[in-house]
Amino acid sequence: MATHTTYCRNCAASCGLVVTEEDGVIQDIRGDRNHPVSQGYFCIKGAATKDFHNGEDRLLSSTRRNADGTVENIDAETAMDEIHAKLDRIIAEHGIESVALYYGTGANCNVLSVPAAKAWMDAIGSPYLFSSMTVDQSSKWVTAGRMGMYLAGKHKIPDADVLMVIGSNPAASHACYGLPSPNPIKHVRDARKAGTKFIVVDPRKTELARSADLHLAVRPGQDPALFAGMIRIILEEGLEDKAFCARFTTSLDRLRAAVAPFTPDHVAARTGIDVDTLHEATRIFASAKRKSAVTGTGTAMALNSNLSEQLVEALNAICGGYRKAGDRVGNAGYFAGPAPGEGVLPPNRTWESGVRLRTVDIGPLGGEYPTSQLPAEVVGNEKGRIRALIHVGGNLVKALPEPDRTIPMLRELDLLVSLDVRDNVTSRMADYVIATSGHYEHHDFNLALEYMLPTTFAQIAEPFLQRPAGVIDDWEFFHGMARRMGKTMHMRRPAFGLAHRDIPGPELEITDQTTAEDMVRWLADAGRGSYDELQANPGGIHFTQAETVVQSAGEDNGARLDLCPPDVEAEIQAVYQAQDDVAGYPYRLIPRRLIEVMNSAYTQSGQTRRRFPTNPIYMNEQDMAGLGVSDGGTVKLTGRTGGVVIGRVRRDGGLQPGVISMCHGWGNPDVSGEADPDAFSGRLVSLDIDLETINFMPRQSSVPVQAQRYDA
Repeated sequence: MATHTTYCRNCAASCGLVVTEEDGVIQDIRGDRNHPVSQGYFCIKGAATKDFHNGEDRLLSSTRRNADGTVENIDAETAMDEIHAKLDRIIAEHGIESVALYYGTGANCNVLSVPAAKAWMDAIGSPYLFSSMTVDQSSKWVTAGRMGMYLAGKHKIPDADVLMVIGSNPAASHACYGLPSPNPIKHVRDARKAGTKFIVVDPRKTELARSADLHLAVRPGQDPALFAGMIRIILEEGLEDKAFCARFTTSLDRLRAAVAPFTPDHVAARTGIDVDTLHEATRIFASAKRKSAVTGTGTAMALNSNLSEQLVEALNAICGGYRKAGDRVGNAGYFAGPAPGEGVLPPNRTWESGVRLRTVDIGPLGGEYPTSQLPAEVVGNEKGRIRALIHVGGNLVKALPEPDRTIPMLRELDLLVSLDVRDNVTSRMADYVIATSGHYEHHDFNLALEYMLPTTFAQIAEPFLQRPAGVIDDWEFFHGMARRMGKTMHMRRPAFGLAHRDIPGPELEITDQTTAEDMVRWLADAGRGSYDELQANPGGIHFTQAETVVQSAGEDNGARLDLCPPDVEAEIQAVYQAQDDVAGYPYRLIPRRLIEVMNSAYTQSGQTRRRFPTNPIYMNEQDMAGLGVSDGGTVKLTGRTGGVVIGRVRRDGGLQPGVISMCHGWGNPDVSGEADPDAFSGRLVSLDIDLETINFMPRQSSVPVQAQRYDA
C-alpha cells in the first residue's frame, strides 16, 4: 500500500489529489487538503480516474486495422514503422501538405503532448494544424485579431468589484477566466460576502446564475443585441471611461453610430430582458471601479459568436474593464518576466496571410485552421487534399456536426492514426490506434493550463503507476515518427494561440537519449523554481512572492484597441436587420456541461452512467406539457438538415419556454438517430447554415429545432 501526492489532469482546475494504490491498483482518491489552490476540493471526474486506471474504458494495446476490416493488437514500435512507411509514400506522392494533425482537450492537460505535436509538425513542415479550440471558442482568437488585446488582462476574483460572466457555468466546467477553477461556487459566495457583485448572462438559470446578484436570461442567439444595447446606454449616459478610451481605443465614434439603433425597447423585445433590468445591469457594471466581463463557450458556440465576443470586449474597453496601473496581479506566471503593464497588443489578422486552406480562402488563426473545414479539406479539390491525419487526445467525429456527411468524408483519408487512452468513435475508424499513458503513468507539469490559476503555483507529477506493456507517452510517438523520418524535433513551452515557431522562449532539441523527466526538468528549471525543488514538494509550491502589480503605461506607441473596424460595423448592421425566426423550428437548442464528463470523456464511466443512463433532453415544464410528455418520457428533435435525435426528457425549471438543453459529446454518431439511445446532439447542427465568417464556426448553440413527443 502506497500513498502519492499528485494532481488531476482532467481540466484546467488541476486539483490536488492524494492517491492510495496497492500493487498498481488504485484503492482510494481524495482531495489534497494542503493544496493551496484546490484546498481539498476535487470533483467526480477526479474520482473517476480510479476506475479508469483500474481498467474501465481503457485502451491497453495499440491496434491495426487490416484490409478486411478486422482489428488486431500490435506493438507500438511496429505500428510506428508501418505508419512511417505509409506516411513516406503519401508525402512522396502528394507533398507534405497532405499531412494534418488534430489535437483535442485530452491533449491540452498533458504538458508534453501538444508541444511535441507542434514540434513534429514544425519539423516535417506541414502547416495544417487543427484542434478543439476552433470547435468551441475560436471567436476569442478572431476578436484578438480584429480588436487587439489589452496586455494587463482582466480583473479576477477576489479583486473585481463586479464580474459579468457570459455563457459559462464553471460549477460544471471548472473553467471561467476570472474565477478560481476549483470549487468555483464557494469562491463566488465568498466574493459576494466580501462585496463583489456577479452578473450572469445565460439563457438557462445555471448553478452560477442561482448564486449571482443578477441573472440576465437572454434569449438564445440574442447576445449581440444585448451587448450592443448595453454599449448604447453607457455611451448615451456618459458612463464610459473617457481617459481609458482616449488612451487605448480607436473607432469609438463608429461604434457609437453602429449601436445607436439598439434602443432599450428594441433590445428588450429581442432578448426578453425588460428595460429596467437592462439599465440596472448596465449601470452596475459601468459604475464599478474594478469590473470585467468574461465569456465562456456558450457565447462562442452560438449564432453571431464573433460579433458577440467583439461587443463584450468593446464593452470592457469603453468601461476600462481591465487591470490598470497599481492593480494586483495574483498569477504572474511560472516563467518569471517583467510585470504586466498597461498597453495594447495591436490587431493582427493572421488569417489574411500565410498558407491558405484549399477549400476556403483562409489562413491560420491562432496558429491553427478551422476544424469545421477539416472534412472538406479531406475531400479536397484540384489544389489537393489532406490524405493523412494524426489525431491526438480528442474525439473528432463527436466534435463535428452532421455525422451523416462528415463521417463519409473522413473515411476518404488514406491514413488515420489516433493516439488516445480510450476507445472512442474516432479511434474505431482509425487505421492505427496508439494506446497512450494515463494520468498517473507519465511525467507532467501543471503549466499546460497555468493561465487559469488564480495565483502563481507550480506542481510537477511523477508517475507512480506502471503503464501497461506496449503503452507509450504521446511525445514518444512524435519523437519516434520524427526519428524515422530523419527529422529533429525542437520542443517549446506550452502556449495557446501561437504557431510553434512564434512561441517565445528557448527550445529543447529532442534526441534518442531525452526522457520525459528531462523535458519536464527543462521546463521547471527555466522558471521561478527548479525541478529538484518541485520534486521535493510533491504537493506543489505556491510562489507568493511572485505577486505583482500592473505597471503604468510607457511612452505612447500608438497601439489601440479597434472597437469597431468596418467588418464589425457591417455585422452589427446585419444583426439589427436580421430576425432569428426560422419557420417551422420554434425551439432553440443550447448546450450544457455536466460535472461528470469532460466533453466526450467519462460518458461511459460507471459513475456517470449510474446517474445518467442516457443523455437527457432537458425542457421547461410548460413545453413538456405542450408536447404531452412527463419526466422520463421520450421526445424527438429534428434539425434543419433533417438530423434526428431521440431521447428521454428531464424537467429543468431553469430553462425558458421554447429553450431545450442537451449535453454535447454523447452518443454514437456512426449510427442513425433512431438507433442512438445516447442522443448525439451534433446531428441537429449544420455544417453549412449560419457559419461564422473567418473561423467558420458552426451554430452549435441557439440551434433551431422541432420537438415532438415520440412513441416508438
